[in-house]
Amino acid sequence: MLDLFYFFMFSLLVGMILVPMYAIHIKYKGSNYKVASGNSFFRTVFDKGNYGEFLIFSYLEKLEGEPKLMTNLYIPKENGSTTEIDLIMISETGIYVFESKNYSGWIFGDEMQKNWTQTLQNRQKNKFFNPI
Repeated sequence: MLDLFYFFMFSLLVGMILVPMYAIHIKYKGSNYKVASGNSFFRTVFDKGNYGEFLIFSYLEKLEGEPKLMTNLYIPKENGSTTEIDLIMISETGIYVFESKNYSGWIFGDEMQKNWTQTLQNRQKNKFFNPI
């Protein structure tokens, strides 16, 4: 009887992991994100930043018209270093630049501040560089 219980619990746990992963895999396969970014399915799903970028990309590629999407572009700066742009969309209505942050909680900051703050439900605060 105990073996049946463990089998059921194991099956439930596997189902709770595999079913959502399969749904994400179907969405990934139907997207052009792999071609545009070069990121594999596992690199996309298991990297929080890549996954957030994928979610934005998959939403944008469904917009009307034929938007051109480019990911992970490195732009040279005056001092010889580079800066990365997560996503650019070129469409009939303009050129749009996206900085993807896959954060939860409340985000506080404005365009003039060097750092922004993420506040979680447990009141934990984290600072990160201004994405603008």
